[in-house]
Amino acid sequence: MKIRTFAYFVKEAVKSMFRNGLMTLASIGAVAAALLVLGCFIIITLNINYIVSDIESQVEITAYLNDSLENDQINDIGREIIQIKGVKEVVFVSKAQALEEFKERLKEHKNILIGLEEDNPLPDSYRIKALTPEDVGFVAEKVSSIKGVAEVKYAKEVVDKLFTITRWIRIIALGFMAIFALVAVFIISNTIKITVFARRKEINIMKYIGATDWFIRWPFFIEGMLMGLIGASIAIGILMGGYYYLLKVLYTHIRIIKLLPIKYFYDYAGYMALAGAIIGSLGSTISIRKFLKV
Repeated sequence: MKIRTFAYFVKEAVKSMFRNGLMTLASIGAVAAALLVLGCFIIITLNINYIVSDIESQVEITAYLNDSLENDQINDIGREIIQIKGVKEVVFVSKAQALEEFKERLKEHKNILIGLEEDNPLPDSYRIKALTPEDVGFVAEKVSSIKGVAEVKYAKEVVDKLFTITRWIRIIALGFMAIFALVAVFIISNTIKITVFARRKEINIMKYIGATDWFIRWPFFIEGMLMGLIGASIAIGILMGGYYYLLKVLYTHIRIIKLLPIKYFYDYAGYMALAGAIIGSLGSTISIRKFLKV
């Protein structure tokens, strides 16, 4: 396609948008509203995954060691644990370190532990993290079979329930996101159909005087793409501004709640803009098809 021809199509698309001001605003509004709702569910879903992944990453396996072990034996156990399939990280916690951590948890009541430094009842241990949440049970079973490991703890019932709940949360969130994506496509396509229907006589005249189907389609294609981009840009601006304000409020007043940093949404903003352009252009193409059958 020649640059001059493409420039003509863009010019016609822009002229058409201004000529049909109310319908253009309605289409842009529909795109913005639909993508705004869809964007909200994307943000919710991504934050749910972020929170769930953070909770899952904190699941640890603790392997308590026998008191009679020598340093070489303790080191051998550590090397054996790290070689187990599914193990991500292994950290040794000495008796003295475990006692200090216990004191920190007791805070102002830590004085009750005075004197235990000489006869520390806490065992040496290894804290183990698995590569994935699904590996926790397998790793714990393998670690418990190692000679010199007295006991393995990881709150099996709690972990199993946690993984079941988080799995369902992800499925439900993705389901809602898919539903609203379909609703967005439906609203946008039908709104653009109204725009094309209002200009059906113009299309028929162009067809009668010999214009090719693609010559007629291109201005509508570009017009739909521009409306989709503008609507998507409005939705992105509202979402990013609202999310930035929400993060600011949470970090200032409710620091216990951790949400996904705003920088992670920049890529999704690009995808939303692309989605708006594609949906708008497809809506125009589909809507004009029957008016070309003259």
